[in-house]
Amino acid sequence: MEEEKIKKIRRRNYIPFYVSVAMAIGLLMGMFLIPKQTKMKINYLTNGKIGEVVDLVRKYYFEEIDAEKVNDDAIQSFLASLDPHSSYITRENSQRYDEMLFGQFNGIGIQFNMLNDTLLIVNVVPDGPSHKIGLLAGDKILKVDGENIAGVKIKNEEIISKLRGKKGSKVKVSILRSGIDKLLEYEIVRDKIPLESISVFYMLDKETAYMLVDNFTITTGQEFMRALQTLKKQNMKNLILDLRGNPGGFLGAAIEICDQFLSKNKLIVYTDGKYVGKEEYRARTRGIFEKEEQKIVVLIDEWSASASEIVAGAIQDHDRGVVIGRRSFGKGLVQRQYYLSDSSEVMLTVARYFTPSGRCIQKPFDNISLENYYIDILNRYDRGEMDNADSVKFIDTLKYKTAGGRTVYGGGGIMPDIFIPVEKSNKVVYFNKIANQGILFNFAMEYVDQHRKQLSRFKTVEEFDSHFVITENILQQIIQKAEKQGIASNEINPYAKKLIQKWTKAYIARNLYNAVGFYQIINQEDSMIKKSLEVFKEKSHKK
Repeated sequence: MEEEKIKKIRRRNYIPFYVSVAMAIGLLMGMFLIPKQTKMKINYLTNGKIGEVVDLVRKYYFEEIDAEKVNDDAIQSFLASLDPHSSYITRENSQRYDEMLFGQFNGIGIQFNMLNDTLLIVNVVPDGPSHKIGLLAGDKILKVDGENIAGVKIKNEEIISKLRGKKGSKVKVSILRSGIDKLLEYEIVRDKIPLESISVFYMLDKETAYMLVDNFTITTGQEFMRALQTLKKQNMKNLILDLRGNPGGFLGAAIEICDQFLSKNKLIVYTDGKYVGKEEYRARTRGIFEKEEQKIVVLIDEWSASASEIVAGAIQDHDRGVVIGRRSFGKGLVQRQYYLSDSSEVMLTVARYFTPSGRCIQKPFDNISLENYYIDILNRYDRGEMDNADSVKFIDTLKYKTAGGRTVYGGGGIMPDIFIPVEKSNKVVYFNKIANQGILFNFAMEYVDQHRKQLSRFKTVEEFDSHFVITENILQQIIQKAEKQGIASNEINPYAKKLIQKWTKAYIARNLYNAVGFYQIINQEDSMIKKSLEVFKEKSHKK
């Protein structure tokens, strides 16, 4: 679970991502921009030729078929022929999808990873069911309702299905805790568990705050306000809003965030479609971070899409702050969520959206296969777009002006005001190999599991960062683990060693202090954040 989040961060900085996984992320989570919180239910479909063909197959096909699967495949293929973002969600996947989108599920309130085929709790949700009965980070769950789940090669999905359930229902777990010989037995009452989209925010220095938004759910606006108010109490004058790798989500959440940066009645975004018409979304309130002297930098990359691009576009078009990074994904279509009669769902494109300057940033998709649509990200590497801003080509006819008269372009994502190239070097080959195989991630889990008592003396991330060092001895242990998995050490170099030490320390901090600990370590050498701090020092931080 948590490892997938970290993998996204690694590939953000060092490696191209595989298209198949990119498509999965895009189609299953967050590439949908949904204009309303409520779902619209339809109780009929116009059968036409599709219905006739399905009936023929059911009646006369020479073998037994799974009629539901045939229907599902046909619907998905039909929607995929319209555009890359209209999609079908089966009844089986509908609940999981809604949990991600609406920001909550019913469960016991833990984050876990599998360590040596055993469930290791890495975080307990504050005030959640597990926290209330005394489960701790570092505990290992060996049994669920009397069934052994340790050492049996059980899949994460199966574990999740056993731990989740209806609110108010009970589940029994058997816990192995360090320093205690016998198993501890607990009965946990399941409850609503929030899926936070903003779990990382902290002060980088006395005046500058950092905030990471993972995606845009129905709760993101409220989370953003709470985080912003907390940071303001800590004397925040500058804000770095990190939208890298954020695939989007609810339109309303993007509007709520922009509303805090823009003065009342300023246009944030507008949508336009054949049947839904044109609708404008403007700032409605007096934002708590809209003053000219309150400086903003928005970080984006090639995986920032949809609602992320709305936020970056509004900031850029109004010259409200500086956008730093690389060209964003280019997703400018709006979907609406429809329930079918069997509780499956259709995400249907109903409009395009336009930034305040009037540009639609949707990249071309006509006569392009779904695979080629997503492989465009990899093609950007081949075209040199990840290395040099001049390699990014825009169409002159899609030229627009910001409020301050600067030229911006539509038709293919948000181009940042300041370009930061991706790090590509033979020096990182060895690091990428061991990172991609999960060696660093797993080593950090094992290290914390074995040294939790010694590490507990560091009460804060700051104490840990100041006093804990990845020694040469620890480094050699990692190299030896890599060799056992077939990764020769002859490719290692001083720079790769430095990366290994940095990421291992960050992973250890993640296990001790949750995600905020990880980012407080890893962000220290982040080139985009370094550039942001330089921008804030300039007299005018606008471009």
